[in-house]
Amino acid sequence: MTGTEPVSVASRHVWVLRHAKAAADSPDGHDHSRPLTKRGRRQANAARQFLAEARARGAVVPRLVLCSSAARALQTAELVLPALGDEVTLEVERDLYEARPGDVVERIRRVEHDVSSVMVVGHNPTFADLVSSMVSEADASGRRRLEDFPTCALAQIVVQIPAWAQLELATGRLEELFVPER
Repeated sequence: MTGTEPVSVASRHVWVLRHAKAAADSPDGHDHSRPLTKRGRRQANAARQFLAEARARGAVVPRLVLCSSAARALQTAELVLPALGDEVTLEVERDLYEARPGDVVERIRRVEHDVSSVMVVGHNPTFADLVSSMVSEADASGRRRLEDFPTCALAQIVVQIPAWAQLELATGRLEELFVPER
């Protein structure tokens, strides 16, 4: 290569899933081990149905799921994973438990080049801040739709980049948004 060849830009998809409704307390008293409530399981099942329908109509669904190690996030991920098919890989990461939006972006930048779609599963306020900061100012409609990001909300953001290492904030377009019934 001479350095003048065009860089191939591809659509890459970031799915951001906030964990479903969790119990206020855990049996052991630790926030990290708070489980989903019945409502949370219903929310996660609704998100799974949404993803199954999106996949059936040809949407690009995640091949890699990066999940916080907290019980409520992991339980949410495990309930939605069946909608993604047999090819999906789940990676549970302790660092996503108390991550800030920039930490999540840094982790996504390390995703392998051949993965075109990734899902991250975690917590607020980080995930509400993450989705709003990923969507471009030019996508005013998408930004308005993201004003509320309740438990089990799921956003698909599309970015045009040659590799995950080039992921930057405020460059995406909101493609899909699922908010469960309250």
